[in-house]
Amino acid sequence: MEGSTESLRQILCTAPPNWQPPPGPPNPITVLHASLEHLRNTGDEQYLFLRTILEVLALNGYLGGNANSSPTHLTCEMEQLLFHCATGLRHVVLFRWDSYQPSLRACIRDFVLAVGLGLTCNASDSVRLPRTVSMACLSCASSFWKRGWTEDGDSDSRVTNEQQSYLESLIGNVQPDLQRFVSNQDETQQLFAFVNTLLARPFEQQPSIDLQSRQYTGSMTASFLSLLIGEFSGGNSSARYNLPIEFHRLCHHLFESGSDDLSVSVNCNKSGLDSTLHASMAALSSLVGYVLGNASSGAVQFDECFLEMGSNIIDVTCDVLSWEFGASAGKWDFASGSSRRGCYSVLLRPPQRWRDTLINPEFLGAMFSCHKSVRVGRDGDQPRILVEKRGRMAHVLRQLLLQLSSVASGPVFSDENERAAYSGFLLDGCLNALESILNDEHQHGQLVEGSVVADLLSAEIVDLVTILSRLTSNFKIKVMSTLPSFSRYLNALCHMGKWLLETSFAECQRVEGDIEMMEGVYWKNDALSHVLQCSDANADDYWLVSGTGGEEAIQASRALASMLAPLYGPYCMCRVRMSSLEEHFITKEGGDLDEIREEISAFGMEEEMNSGASLGRLDVLSSIKTLSEMFQQCMPRLTALFDEAGMGGDMTPEIAALLEEARMLILCAGHLLTDDCSGETPDVPESIINASKPGMPNSDTCLASIASLVDLLRSMAEKQATLMARFPGDPRLSPLLAKTILWFFRRFGPAYILPSSDEYRENKGGILAAYSTPGTAQPLVDFCTSLCLMYFCHLPQEKEVHDETTALLKAMAKKPFVRQLLMGCSSFDKIVALSSATSCLRHNASASEVATSMKTVSDDLTLDVVTGYQRLPYSDRARILTCIIIACSDMQNDKSNIMLTGCLKAVEMSFSNLCQALREKKAHSSNINVQESACLSIFLYGGIVLASEMSEPERIPLFITPSLPHLSGLMTFYAEDLTICEGLLKLFRDYAEQYIDMLTREQCIELFTASASMLKLYSEHHCKNRDISKPSEALEDFEEEKNYSDVMSAIQLLIHLGTKDFTNLCNTQTRSSQGIKTGQITDVIFFGLQQIIPLMTQGLLQFPTLCQHYFTLVGFMVETYPEKLCALPFELFNSLVESLLFGMAHSDQMVSKSSLQGISSLAKEHLKTHALGTHLTTNPDIFDVCTRRLIREVIFQPIIWDRLEPAGSALLPLAAINVQGFINIVNNFSRQLSEAKQGRLISAFEQLIKPDVLSHVVTEGREGRVRRVEFKSDFEMFVRETQSFLVVS
Repeated sequence: MEGSTESLRQILCTAPPNWQPPPGPPNPITVLHASLEHLRNTGDEQYLFLRTILEVLALNGYLGGNANSSPTHLTCEMEQLLFHCATGLRHVVLFRWDSYQPSLRACIRDFVLAVGLGLTCNASDSVRLPRTVSMACLSCASSFWKRGWTEDGDSDSRVTNEQQSYLESLIGNVQPDLQRFVSNQDETQQLFAFVNTLLARPFEQQPSIDLQSRQYTGSMTASFLSLLIGEFSGGNSSARYNLPIEFHRLCHHLFESGSDDLSVSVNCNKSGLDSTLHASMAALSSLVGYVLGNASSGAVQFDECFLEMGSNIIDVTCDVLSWEFGASAGKWDFASGSSRRGCYSVLLRPPQRWRDTLINPEFLGAMFSCHKSVRVGRDGDQPRILVEKRGRMAHVLRQLLLQLSSVASGPVFSDENERAAYSGFLLDGCLNALESILNDEHQHGQLVEGSVVADLLSAEIVDLVTILSRLTSNFKIKVMSTLPSFSRYLNALCHMGKWLLETSFAECQRVEGDIEMMEGVYWKNDALSHVLQCSDANADDYWLVSGTGGEEAIQASRALASMLAPLYGPYCMCRVRMSSLEEHFITKEGGDLDEIREEISAFGMEEEMNSGASLGRLDVLSSIKTLSEMFQQCMPRLTALFDEAGMGGDMTPEIAALLEEARMLILCAGHLLTDDCSGETPDVPESIINASKPGMPNSDTCLASIASLVDLLRSMAEKQATLMARFPGDPRLSPLLAKTILWFFRRFGPAYILPSSDEYRENKGGILAAYSTPGTAQPLVDFCTSLCLMYFCHLPQEKEVHDETTALLKAMAKKPFVRQLLMGCSSFDKIVALSSATSCLRHNASASEVATSMKTVSDDLTLDVVTGYQRLPYSDRARILTCIIIACSDMQNDKSNIMLTGCLKAVEMSFSNLCQALREKKAHSSNINVQESACLSIFLYGGIVLASEMSEPERIPLFITPSLPHLSGLMTFYAEDLTICEGLLKLFRDYAEQYIDMLTREQCIELFTASASMLKLYSEHHCKNRDISKPSEALEDFEEEKNYSDVMSAIQLLIHLGTKDFTNLCNTQTRSSQGIKTGQITDVIFFGLQQIIPLMTQGLLQFPTLCQHYFTLVGFMVETYPEKLCALPFELFNSLVESLLFGMAHSDQMVSKSSLQGISSLAKEHLKTHALGTHLTTNPDIFDVCTRRLIREVIFQPIIWDRLEPAGSALLPLAAINVQGFINIVNNFSRQLSEAKQGRLISAFEQLIKPDVLSHVVTEGREGRVRRVEFKSDFEMFVRETQSFLVVS
């Protein structure tokens, strides 16, 4: 043993053979780690790791337990050395398990366990091993216990080694009293009996001389149990065993259930999980009893050792409760266990056998009492380390209670009454703690943020409201409302929410809006979010809103309205004022949030506002009154600010704060009165309807309050827009405020204006009647269109404003009943006239061109209005045109037809004049004005194409089809201009996507002909010799992917042209036309594919969206027209195959599925027709490479499970093409395995690849289908079998 440490140091200071140091100056740390890794990987044949541990511990007095020798403190170097020796020993023994004698393995296991528990040195010594070393030893022991868990305790080994025998005797000599677990008995029962003894000792009535030693041992014992659970559950900290998944599955199952139901000889008969639970609960009961017993006599001693032990005991109980039952079933991923601390599940379903342990009211009450005794109060005048450890123990106690709050259902409850009682005990305990905190805060004031006690209090509040949130989400209001403490629960939520908001606002005032300097802002926001989640879960509970809860639900709703809804007022007040203060500070300091932080902040605020809206809807009338009062306070100041528009001056902090206050109030009103109905039919929230329904209390007052609030917002919007028309650059007229007002009416208008007849009949009257007739709805529609018009003409460069204006206009236009009202709006008439007048006006159009265009359309237009509209970006003009077409699509309305025809003719005429000028060479394509006109026309046609939500959308293809050849013809002039090319590709893509299912045969032929011509010109100029750079780390993927949006548009267009409906229509023959054969279409598609394939192998596959579309095209075309792909030139075919091989192992499931289907189709086509004979002459290994990589990169990898079926469909034809080659590949794989695994792998393949299945790979009819279904089932069994012993960890 002597000299082991020095030998190890010499090895670690010497670079390993054939090691290449990293660039840069020599670094001894790098050499040390490389040498350590080399020693671990080579197996440590001299047992230096173990010998060094023995030598260092013996020399420093940590072995033998001799009362005459005291351990000494280890140096930092020695601590690091012992740590690496312990982890190295674990690695070496686990990876070379069978080369160690069973007796030595058991001896090492028991020795490192004793070292980690602190049992190897004198119990009266206060000097302990460093925690890092102790935990490394315990981790080592837990790994060895798991490794031997599935082995028979009586098994013997043929391994005999004199050096190992010597090491075993050496351990016995240096530690004669080592606790050994006899192998001819149930070792696991011995282990847990030993653990129970160690956990019970700290609470025994013994002389206190060695109490700290017993507490220390108890603490480390609990840590060992946590590590043991982590190993069996497969947490992130678990060791690598160099064993297949089947070992980990078996261990997980045995630890969970024991071996009584398994016909295997293993080293455990009882559930290790149950034994751990019983050990931890017994220790926890002793701990709680000790605390409460001493607290009653006032003699409880909270020293460091006791608190550390208590925290660890509670931790192991939490780890047991978080066990994932049944996780070893199926394709269990042992790396995704949930026993990691801090990641406890929201819902637990423990087994029935745990019922007596967990469902115990006395135990729950004792836990809360223990927490009350342990938590640090305001008068915590103790040493800082002691206060922190008390805080940690209180925290883990709350985490345990949080886990118990997640036990909401399952066999542990005998009936619903017991379940309700269980939730009641937890709720009462949590409320007692919260109310105590609130009383202290009200009596003594808030603690100074940043102090240890304040930090512990903040963690306590967050934990307690999290428990309330967990109880609310798991037990639901149906159960909670039956509890005697339901009123206390609602009051506690309301008061805690108010306290959090008020203290946050006071702190914001103290720092004058500097959010970064606020103390406690993050934990208070976290706690508030849980309070709002509780209110959200209660308010939106189906039992309440569905009306099926009867009188009980009505009473619960009233309780929510009276006790919880009052929180909405303070919430709005504090959030609005805090935002105002923050804006004041940002403007004053001249700073601003970066885009990413601003986006994150906006997203978080949106979520919080939605929860706040649910809270406000508990009492709609009170919430509306609250907002109205806040608006009444804000509006005079805002009106005065607007009146100062045009007087000059810069944005001041006061102006910014006032504008932000108004914006936040509008957001509150919008979330309260409306829902985000993106992609759905806009509806009025049910709670708003019910609150204003005739017959309901105060329904008339509620209705009047809503109408008054909407009128106030209308007057604000009108005043701002009118002034903005005169003073568009004045900072007092905030575009952000304008955007927010538009956002409100974009959500409000479509939902409230002319509600659907069914909805109105069911709830006649109330808010639904407010705008239910043309007479009552017309003023609001007029207002919305006027607002849009003013912003179109006087704020043309504000993109975010026009995102909302076009969204508002489109939302109204999509509603059939509102379209008729739009026809009666003079503002909408002007919008239509402006669109027609500017359809030929470039941004740089001359004054004479503008005047001429105005005269041809309308005499009502003024120069400043037209000029303003003209300055709109072409993309915004296109979006407005889309809205106009949808709004004017009512064929029964003459005015609609006239407007629609006028808009379309204006676009067509402008484009026709451009094409004629280019054809007759009256205008040169390189002229900047001509290029601008071309861009404008493309954008406007794109706007027309996107109007597919109009009624009778078949009219769009009738208009577009004659222009398709001319649009495609622009490519002859602008083939080198990527901007115009991309615009044309997007136009054709959108047209095909929107209308391909409604095109006639002639329209399909025109689309194909125009697309083919355009794609050929595009390919010649932008695919061949295009330089594709690798993705840059400096740019976000999304941003860089935009540089290749033309490629994406081309791919998407090819996908649409390849659909069956399109090709069938084109192929239809008539008397006057032969149609277009499918082959001609596929020729064009494959021509485009040939141009794109070289691009996709040079880096573009790294972009996710582009990659998805490419493989969608390739997968579809290979599956549909495999013969075409087989006929590609070899270089292109080889590139295609390489991209398919890349895609089959891609992380995206759709990409991998398309790739595997492509490989399968190519193989099947060759089986049928030998289509790849020529390519195989050039490269005979094409299919062998595919098979080899498919097996290695997909089938033998964990990723197989989300692509199981397509992988099997690809493997079968590949095996059928060359059976002997397939056998050789399998044999090559098997040679890389151990003898035992070789036989299992070959046997598995023999059972999978059956001759009768191979002979029917491409057989049609029932027999072929039956064989393929049989193979599908066999392949799944094959994967389960091979994965269980091939995937190693």
